[in-house]
Amino acid sequence: MESTKGLFTRADVQKIIEKRGMDVSKLPTQAEIERRFYERSIAALNRKKARAIYRYSVFPGNVPAKFTFDKWRPELQTDQQNSRSLGNRAYKLTKQMVEVPKNVVLFGPRGTGKTSLALAMLTSLRDQGQSGLFISTAELSNLMSLQYDAPDVRQRLAGIERAMKEADVLLLDDFGTEGGMKLDIKPVRRDMQELMYRVANARLDFESNMPRLSTIITTNNEMSELEHMYNSKLISRIIPKSKDCTLNFEKLTDVRGKRS
Repeated sequence: MESTKGLFTRADVQKIIEKRGMDVSKLPTQAEIERRFYERSIAALNRKKARAIYRYSVFPGNVPAKFTFDKWRPELQTDQQNSRSLGNRAYKLTKQMVEVPKNVVLFGPRGTGKTSLALAMLTSLRDQGQSGLFISTAELSNLMSLQYDAPDVRQRLAGIERAMKEADVLLLDDFGTEGGMKLDIKPVRRDMQELMYRVANARLDFESNMPRLSTIITTNNEMSELEHMYNSKLISRIIPKSKDCTLNFEKLTDVRGKRS
């Protein structure tokens, strides 16, 4: 007897192959099986890491926000053509960012949809397997001020910083709000400056002087105002100089609370 109890003999296997008309020449090799197992394992680990990173997001009022491109409504704006163009440009940039990391800035008045489109970009990239993180810089600055009296906040901030350095896509929302209002702009607190500088350095490929990981920024401030709040070296690392990566919302109007 070639077989033992509970095992198929080679003859048994051959009968099954013939009965089912299987083409054994197309069966995966041991090396292919191991490669597929490895790829599935890595993908599972990446998904787990992405979920862990996203949990460190800092939302205004601790209320998670999400937006998708199909919800963008150009008809809410008087200048519908410009609004539609901004939506299309954000969508195209997102497709490019799947392959190549980019820094993107969306600037203009409040309530014009900057955060919505930035969230749509983040959501789309996360749906395509990239790890993403949302950070309200105003809320982050508030946490910085609490850390010296609260060990749990210090621990949370350590996790947030690590996530900011590692996320494939980092969304910094309302960047500059932490420096004060338009008529009372001041340099941002030193510990916040140092944190942002460490994060910016971690996300930069110094050999090519190009982004190593993608950063999306929304801001109501002009470049000169941001440079007054932060060290110019930081600003040069995170604010793109390319017009292709700059979305200008200045011609749009506040549509918060407006329905189509």
